[in-house]
Amino acid sequence: MFSSTSVINDLLPFAPTFFNVPPKAKKVDLFYKDLLHETALNLSRVSISGIELTRSGTRADRVSFSEENLAELTCQWRRFAVSEQIDRIRNCCGPETGKAIADRLGNLRQFLCEEEGPKMDISLDSLRAMHAFIEQIPDARLPQISLTAEGDVYLRWKSEPGRLFSIHFLDDRRVRFAIFYPNPRHEQMVNRHSGYETVDTVLTSADRICSVRDWICE
Repeated sequence: MFSSTSVINDLLPFAPTFFNVPPKAKKVDLFYKDLLHETALNLSRVSISGIELTRSGTRADRVSFSEENLAELTCQWRRFAVSEQIDRIRNCCGPETGKAIADRLGNLRQFLCEEEGPKMDISLDSLRAMHAFIEQIPDARLPQISLTAEGDVYLRWKSEPGRLFSIHFLDDRRVRFAIFYPNPRHEQMVNRHSGYETVDTVLTSADRICSVRDWICE
């Protein structure tokens, strides 16, 4: 899919991408991270059979943790974080498009769980990158959405004649993209470009190649 006649060079090293996280989600996120950290520290001490959790100066009940408990806690946190991220995507563009994208992601998530098992989920980093990208084009037409076997998000826009823009969100910074479009002098021929970019620069690069915004937006 991503073989091409023209390749954009890989831009390394990548600059970090920052996201605005709602206070409620950030608070819960930090709680789970602190809990995981404390649990991991205590699991490393063989002589300790349990841990005591303290929040806001209040002593919690003594709880016994095993590696299975830690794995389950991590899984719960990821499920919560993915659900929160899908909700944020729902509200990042037009109401109809945002709802359609979130609903499609929810269905794909269910299919992934049924096919790969309950511990498999959409990649949180890939989902965050998709959110950052969609926020740049709130007036975009609804793309086709799919998942890779690893749970990465993959978007694709098609338009006549012979235009295609696809983007694979590899993690929270890097994307792989492909563009097909008619040769301006020989319409029977299709130009192909593909490569690696960062989520905050791929749209600019794609626009420079063939004005992608003009045909993926309303």
